[in-house]
Amino acid sequence: MILGFLDLKTIYLIVHIFGVILGAGGAFTSDAMFFSTVKDGVVDKHELRFMRLGGRLVWLGILVMIISGIFLVSTDPVKYLSSSKFLVKITVVGVIIINGIIFHFLHLPFLKKHLNLKFSKSKTFIKNTSFLMASGALSMVSWITAVILGMLKHVPYTYFEILSVYITLVLVAVTGSFVTRKKILNLKD
Repeated sequence: MILGFLDLKTIYLIVHIFGVILGAGGAFTSDAMFFSTVKDGVVDKHELRFMRLGGRLVWLGILVMIISGIFLVSTDPVKYLSSSKFLVKITVVGVIIINGIIFHFLHLPFLKKHLNLKFSKSKTFIKNTSFLMASGALSMVSWITAVILGMLKHVPYTYFEILSVYITLVLVAVTGSFVTRKKILNLKD
């Protein structure tokens, strides 16, 4: 016990929640900045800089989550590794990491190539926005899922049942992003 009321597990949990706040907050902020940016149909260097800053917060949050998560699991590995909820959460965080790599190595350079260009005038931009929008939808559903799973004490379903709900939500969100893409990005047919 530290200070008579904090044990190591509680400290690890506090640090883990801080990582989630940084990661999810950075992701939500980056997405909000993107949607705010695209209203005028142009991304400028300041808007891109803020999206990159949001991305850095996401990576810092993920790093803090992973390190504190390892320490948390070390407090009771059998409990955590036999929990379907925990295993789905790990899977979802893996998806977040892969999607984050795609965001930083594909989407940000793609947006940088289109700095100060009207989106509707670029056939390349119009052609590739479906992937960008799908990535954003995947990010939002994944972060929300990870946060909800982390908050729930117990989920009485199997790994595949929980994962099926997550995959269904991802498919609905990605489909919604395809349907609304032109309206959100102010693109003409």
